[in-house]
Amino acid sequence: MTDYIELRARSAFSFLEGATTPEDLAIQAKALGYGAIALGDRDGLYGAPRFHQAAKNADIKPIVGAELTLDDDSRLYVLIPDRERYRNLCRMITDSKLRAAKGAGRITLDDLERYGRGMICLGGGAMSPLSRMLVRGEDPRPLCDRLEGIFGRDDLYLDLQRHLDPDEERLNRKLAALADAAGLPIVATNDVCHGGSDRQLLDVLTCIRLKTTLEEAGRALWINNQRYLKPPAEMVALFRDLPKAVMATRAIAERCAFTLSDMGYRFPRYPVPPGETSDSYLRILTYKGAHERWGSGLDDGTRRQLEHELGMIERLKLAGYFLIVWDIVQFCRENRIMVQGRGSAANSAVCYALGITAVDAVKMKLLFERFLSEERGEWPDIDLDLPSGDQREKVIQ
Repeated sequence: MTDYIELRARSAFSFLEGATTPEDLAIQAKALGYGAIALGDRDGLYGAPRFHQAAKNADIKPIVGAELTLDDDSRLYVLIPDRERYRNLCRMITDSKLRAAKGAGRITLDDLERYGRGMICLGGGAMSPLSRMLVRGEDPRPLCDRLEGIFGRDDLYLDLQRHLDPDEERLNRKLAALADAAGLPIVATNDVCHGGSDRQLLDVLTCIRLKTTLEEAGRALWINNQRYLKPPAEMVALFRDLPKAVMATRAIAERCAFTLSDMGYRFPRYPVPPGETSDSYLRILTYKGAHERWGSGLDDGTRRQLEHELGMIERLKLAGYFLIVWDIVQFCRENRIMVQGRGSAANSAVCYALGITAVDAVKMKLLFERFLSEERGEWPDIDLDLPSGDQREKVIQ
């Protein structure tokens, strides 16, 4: 990694506040020599999947973050070090959206106390609640102490930004003094909103957001000239008097080991009878259905095929998926809703035994591996045809 890592950047998914696509941000970071870069859009993770894929293609590390709007319209910026914190961030943002009208969701300090522990918080920048209190001449220590209690002393940083603005530099001095008094670390960021070539686009978006014109916006646009993704060496030079703030960027980046590659997928836990596992219960249902399909005396070929399929399903940890699909089919049967499994699932004797498909895969000598194979490393795809209209919606609900 370079000495400086950009930890605070927005994309165009921060509506009217960012002018660069997640893909372009990753490409530009690679071109400038970054080994890692963070994306933290406003109140959501909308751009994270595209950013992750683009960063992966560019062979740089994508750090997951988000800028959270608090209930007083100030903002805090959080970075995600691990999967558990990613899950908590998603839950916190979702809760804030569900309890408010569209576009009005806000994060409270109570939300942060419930979900924020373990996230890395950047509490500086002009929009942070601490900065606003410092500008107004209010005492920020009580809030600073509460944020430290939420995130922990090692996970609360006050970030300083330098956009050649005298007012901002006065704020930086106050933030640095607060950090020193509270024993908190500082870190350098640039609050990136465009990639350099997108500056004019950001100016237009800024005017739309502020409901003004390019001619009348004045100083509101001037700072945009500095909020681009700068080369690491330029940021190091900009903060040459604060080497610890630069070094902190790399330390934080190294701690943020989580990427969307770590997500994987976990099926919902299907409720099974006491004493049973998903695999054992699937076996019970499969053989119950097999006796209904083929009669009480299963021949050796049918039994071998069922055991082959059940063994592979168990090794790939897919029993829960089959149980969920079986449950959907059972619901349809009980409610007289037509349902039929189709496609490559018809190659499965287990699907036939469970009543999901109507094709005898054993009699027709169909190849199960066309449906599910350890070598392909792909999930099985069980398609269910349902009637359109209210019945289909009833099943979905």
